[in-house]
Amino acid sequence: MLVFSFAFGQKTININYVEPYEYTEVTGNLLAKASLDVEKHQHYKKVVLESGKTIEVKYEDGKAWLWLPVFGTPESMTFVGTSRKYTTKQLFTPLVTTDWGYFEEGTFHVISSSHQDIAWMDTPGHCRHERIHDIIAPALDIMHDDKGFHFGMEQTLNLKEFIEEFPDRKQEVMTRSNEGRFTWGATYNQPYEGMQTDEQLIREMYFGRRWLKKNFEGNDVVTAFNTDVPGRTLQFPQILAKSGVENLFVSRMKEGFYNWYSPDGSSIPTYSPGNYGWAVMFYKLFEQDAIEAMHKLQSRVKMWGDYYKERNLPPHFAILISNDAAGPANYGNIVSEWNAIIKKTGVKMPILRHSTVTALMNEVKTPDAVFETISGERPNIWSYIHGPGHAKAITASRKAGRLLPSAEIFASVDAVLKGSFDDYPTEEISNAFEESIYPDHGWGGKNGHITDSIFRSKLEFAASEADRLIEKSLQSITKKVKTNRNNAIVVYNDLSWARTTTAAVELKDNSNYYVVDANGTAVASQITKRDGKRTLEFVAPNIPSLGYATFYLKKGKKSVKIKKTVSPNALSNEFYTLRLGDGGLTYLFDKKLNREVVKTTRFAGGDIITMKYDGNGAGEFTQMTEPKMDGFNKTSQHTANWEIVSDGAVYTEYKNKVKFKHADIVQYVKVHHHIKKIDFSVDILNWDGTHNREFRFMLPLDMEDSTIKYEVPLAIAEVGKSEMKEAPRGWAWGGTYDQKPVEIHPREVMNFISSEKDGFQVTLATDVSLADWIDPTRESVEYTVLQGILMASHKSCHGEGNWYHQTGDHHFEFSITSNKANDETSYQFGNGSNHPLQVVKQDKKNYSGTLPTSHSFFNVSDPMVRVSTIKKAEDENALILRLVELDGKNSQPTITLPKAASEVIKTNLIEEEVKTLDVNGKNIKIDLGNNAIETYKILLNN
Repeated sequence: MLVFSFAFGQKTININYVEPYEYTEVTGNLLAKASLDVEKHQHYKKVVLESGKTIEVKYEDGKAWLWLPVFGTPESMTFVGTSRKYTTKQLFTPLVTTDWGYFEEGTFHVISSSHQDIAWMDTPGHCRHERIHDIIAPALDIMHDDKGFHFGMEQTLNLKEFIEEFPDRKQEVMTRSNEGRFTWGATYNQPYEGMQTDEQLIREMYFGRRWLKKNFEGNDVVTAFNTDVPGRTLQFPQILAKSGVENLFVSRMKEGFYNWYSPDGSSIPTYSPGNYGWAVMFYKLFEQDAIEAMHKLQSRVKMWGDYYKERNLPPHFAILISNDAAGPANYGNIVSEWNAIIKKTGVKMPILRHSTVTALMNEVKTPDAVFETISGERPNIWSYIHGPGHAKAITASRKAGRLLPSAEIFASVDAVLKGSFDDYPTEEISNAFEESIYPDHGWGGKNGHITDSIFRSKLEFAASEADRLIEKSLQSITKKVKTNRNNAIVVYNDLSWARTTTAAVELKDNSNYYVVDANGTAVASQITKRDGKRTLEFVAPNIPSLGYATFYLKKGKKSVKIKKTVSPNALSNEFYTLRLGDGGLTYLFDKKLNREVVKTTRFAGGDIITMKYDGNGAGEFTQMTEPKMDGFNKTSQHTANWEIVSDGAVYTEYKNKVKFKHADIVQYVKVHHHIKKIDFSVDILNWDGTHNREFRFMLPLDMEDSTIKYEVPLAIAEVGKSEMKEAPRGWAWGGTYDQKPVEIHPREVMNFISSEKDGFQVTLATDVSLADWIDPTRESVEYTVLQGILMASHKSCHGEGNWYHQTGDHHFEFSITSNKANDETSYQFGNGSNHPLQVVKQDKKNYSGTLPTSHSFFNVSDPMVRVSTIKKAEDENALILRLVELDGKNSQPTITLPKAASEVIKTNLIEEEVKTLDVNGKNIKIDLGNNAIETYKILLNN
């Protein structure tokens, strides 16, 4: 009863500390000044702690003041009043307890850096100036005065910009980097990884770590950053690991340490702070003084003790001080004060120091440390911002990414044939590649119309350079091809397998022409007229891998028999029977495999739909915004009027026009007669830029619960198999990333997406970067609907950002085939559809040519080993050959070279030598692991 009567009705007395903290050292502890939050302060005389310590209460300025211990353990405190009425007892918890748990003898790493989009905060020019003058230069100045200060920029592009502006400070940068105090990211910038093609993603390392090592003697960078984007592509860990990178820093993922694996077994140690901006924006750990920092950090790290202990991680904890375009924040006073307090008081607690991500990882990566294991890709939930939001720019990006390696290959062939690399366009290819990867994840933003136009112009330049460089090399090579007739057509294949597909040559007059092969046998051909141009298209059979075959253009007519039945709305040939109706294909039957291909209860094959999309791309936090049915329309809701626009021995092409509310839709369906292939072309004309609309291409399949596969950079992914298995978690503006990656759709794709069931497969080759397989409409069908997301008119998520109107005309292309389930067929079909054969016309016969009429310059015996590129070595006159294993199996391919190799040296991805292989000659056999990306330097005999 005594206890009850003593406690009943009493309230906690709040203690208000003076802030910034006013403290003094007394006998090995600190006492902080505080006041009691009471109305009648004069009734309190003293405070007695459970430990026996008595603290006097003094009155000043109408408040009751006292000095309380900063460090200690929670204990009972009694407020002794002038009478029993004012005497009360409660728990006292010091500002900083002595319980630091696992981190008692640890280190807190203050990691100051600046997250950088190329633009976003404003235009690229404005942000570049800010980076140079308001971030990097001041950081270097602070380092000059404060020897303990560390700072980091997340990409080497920022260093390149700075040295271009201040070449006289290069040595200063090198000195600070050698001291480990100024660090740079190992990649060129921070892109959407799944947006870039194979070599574009690898060139992030060429223009990143390799560039820095070559231009800053003795300097190196071993940590890569892709801080902002909630997406990781499947092979990126392998790219990093095989480029000499030792660490990856990401965010928007559960705080912790990981080993992130690629399917070949390569892994990259990875750290995530949860979200890169939280310590600055929300925790605000260092905005006051050391005592406040201790107080906040203690509660912050208590939750991490068990995590570290269970994984045997050394007690090193990161405090990331970073934000978008943030300048250098020097917390040297707090660091000094913190460590001085420890020294004065002898309190056992972590020390505080300026640091870097690399230094943190070096401390944590001990032999006994156990990092969490992660494998698989994390589909990017922001992908609406680039492909659908910037359709023409990304079309140029993908074209540049596909053709620049082809430019390297044919330039290399030309150099080998000449016996010299003197004419190899090193600088032009390098510049084009750099321009092709310049756009990062910062599309839109403030004044985003300027940013987006700059990004697009760079991508279009890179694509046009690829065309120019290929043409230049092929013209040179063609001069060496022996021809015995006039009007030779030399057809080049830039892929590493033999191909039978169509080629095209422009006609200069109105005469009739046909094509014969080198033996004089006519091949299927037909003349097409479009946009005022006459083009002769012909079937080019069995063009050698990374090589060519010669054909001849002849005047006159020569028919090639083809078995087909054609009407304005139906067709049957060797491969398919099909019917055309409202919206596209209403029936498609595979005659070779005796299977119906499409199921058209909801959509026609090739249907175009429009829906509402009110997401904002890069502002899609936790989940991708789904389209809505507002304003829904589809071409199959309109009466079709298909007409035959071209019919011949090569193909039959149909055309249909439909008027939507905000655009005109023109559909083309081209059915090939010698190749098992149907092409779909879609024109969106006079698009008025209406806000929050999207368009999709639909291919409904007669399959349920099918296996979905699609191409990602340097690999083939499978839905339900290739993703991270766990939700990424981590922090976002909208909550937590708790959606499992397997549930994310649509997804970034390279050249194809396929669906297979019961040994039957349908492949959709696509020239757009985003694909889906789930019906997005109300009461969605259960069967598979392969889709390409064509474009979307949405707004930048920046508060002052622009709308991605994309007004005007747009053109998109898709192709389909059906086959017995086989990844090789899908991969080669998808890539072949986006790699048209290159054609060079030679008007006069060339008896003096030294090359045969058909030839393969390079050949790979395994069809699922892809040549990613063949190029001149960066540092010497040798060839670089990069191979990718795509079938998930160990392989021993034989590589046939244009000349015998005197030496073959395995390198890492940025051409640093690893070991010399015991192989030579014209045919070299190598060991290639499953899903491996490997690079070889080849010295050829003269």
